[in-house]
Amino acid sequence: MVLNSKKSLITGMKEKHRVLTEFPFEVIELERGYANRYLRVDLSKMEIGIHPVTEQMKELWVGGKGFDLWLSFKEINPKTQWDSPENPLCFSPGPLGGTTSFPGSGKTLVTAISPLTNIMIDSNVGGYFGPYLKFAGFDALLITGKTAEEVVLIIDAAKGKVRIETAPEEHLDSHLLAEELTEMYADDELDKRNVAVVSTGSAAAYSRIAMLNFSFWDWRRGVTRLKQAGRGGIGMVFRNKGLKALVAKNRDITPSWRIEESKVAHLLRPEKISIQEDKEEIARINEIIKKWHKDEEYVIEMMQDIQQEFKHISKTAIDILTKETGTPRAYLYHIATFYKSLSLDRKGEINIQVCMGTACHVKGAARITDRLEKVLGIRCGETTPDKKFSLEAVACLGACSIAPVIKIGDKVVGNVKVKDVEQILKNIGEKEGES
Repeated sequence: MVLNSKKSLITGMKEKHRVLTEFPFEVIELERGYANRYLRVDLSKMEIGIHPVTEQMKELWVGGKGFDLWLSFKEINPKTQWDSPENPLCFSPGPLGGTTSFPGSGKTLVTAISPLTNIMIDSNVGGYFGPYLKFAGFDALLITGKTAEEVVLIIDAAKGKVRIETAPEEHLDSHLLAEELTEMYADDELDKRNVAVVSTGSAAAYSRIAMLNFSFWDWRRGVTRLKQAGRGGIGMVFRNKGLKALVAKNRDITPSWRIEESKVAHLLRPEKISIQEDKEEIARINEIIKKWHKDEEYVIEMMQDIQQEFKHISKTAIDILTKETGTPRAYLYHIATFYKSLSLDRKGEINIQVCMGTACHVKGAARITDRLEKVLGIRCGETTPDKKFSLEAVACLGACSIAPVIKIGDKVVGNVKVKDVEQILKNIGEKEGES
């Protein structure tokens, strides 16, 4: 009953909206981090248009705050005050547009003439508005003019439309407003992650230090949360223009891009994506996850157990972890490539780690590594063809007093000399034979 009542309330609010103007646009792919265009909205004239981002802008300013200033200087004049209609609000995510890996990473730069200082100020904030603006194919958003009534500006990349709508019944409290608009413009519960709202509270009309609130959907808690841009009274400028909120609606699939191939990417990629199809192995992965009560707080421990069991973290294990714990795949791959004890590549039966910390380094760790590579016939980071040995360098093994140190499986060997390497490997072979 409560859920149906809430939906009915949101539907009633939406029905009271009037579309003042609508502008269709084509979502375009980014080129080296740029869409090469920005969106300009004139609230006084109810005009929406797309304008080019020039090469000169990119060469001089790169993006972010620079774009905001460039666009602002085209709108203002020597007499422009903070409450002048032509005082532009500019939003730019920069050439990379941030990321949606976590809410603090999706940066947006916001500029305007400040009511506190009456000079140009900027704020930067996390949340997903900046990335979603970029994913829609815009390097910046410029808003000028004022409206006679409170409006919501919607940039809907899913439908390829920009709309200005009246919003007479939504709350002015940012937390409530963000919840209402997220519910209103999301297609379903999962789609709430694709809605980002920018708003400010009713007090912003009276406070010269008022802030802007940028929402993001916290899927773990099932609530809308806020990040705040709090410098120079930017929220007061927002309210003065008659804006109740900005809404960015992302496409269901977030695109990705890169400026250039990472020079170290090959060190993190698995040589071959590992798939586990054996039912017993899959059952064992599920047992490990269940042992940790499927709690996302313990995914590192789950991955350590999986690594111990199967000598690597397979794509199958990543997929099951995501399904059972709700942890994003990107975060799991980050863990798998960050911790030296984990690997996306199947390790050999015996993993040899060489400590490269300061104490070990000054005592010849590099020469020991060279000798191991020569004897095993592989380079550091590789596994022997028979899958018996893997070799890797690590930052520290925590045994500085007996440097230089290597770790063979679970056994730490200290005070290693280059001339000892072959005998150490021979001893391993003999023990394997005995067992």
